[in-house]
Amino acid sequence: MTTTPLTTGALTPATGSALFDRWTALWNGDFHDPEAFLAPGFRIRFGNDPEGAATDEIHGPAGIVAYISDFRVRKPGYRFVVDGTPLVDGGQGQAACRWYVTRPDGGELSGIDLIEVADGRIATVWSVTGLRRFAH
Repeated sequence: MTTTPLTTGALTPATGSALFDRWTALWNGDFHDPEAFLAPGFRIRFGNDPEGAATDEIHGPAGIVAYISDFRVRKPGYRFVVDGTPLVDGGQGQAACRWYVTRPDGGELSGIDLIEVADGRIATVWSVTGLRRFAH
C-alpha cells in the first residue's frame, strides 16, 4: 500500500504544526494511517526511557503504533496536548515542540519532542519527558 505523505516540499511552520498535530493524535489513540506522517524507517529515541533499551528497537510506523497501543492500555486516560507553536528549522528539516499530558488523577507531565522530517514524514523523534508540567 502506498500512502501519500502528510506534507510535501520544504518543512515550514504550517507543516511542522500539522506533523506535531498528527504525532499528538497518535499518542491519543488515533491510529488511522500512520504511514501518512511517519517514514517507513521511523525511529524514536527517548531521553528518559522508562522502558529501558527495549524502545530503541522500535522501527517503522507499525512498531510505534504497537508501542503506543500498549502504553495506552497501561496508562488509560492520558491526554496529550501540544503546548505552544512548534519551532521549525526548515533548512535542517527539524522541528521542536513542548507538549503536556493530563492524567486521570489530575496530575500533569510535560516534555519536549524534536522531530526530523524526511520526504514529508517524521523520520526520527527524540523525546524527553519530565515529571511535572512546564511552568508558563
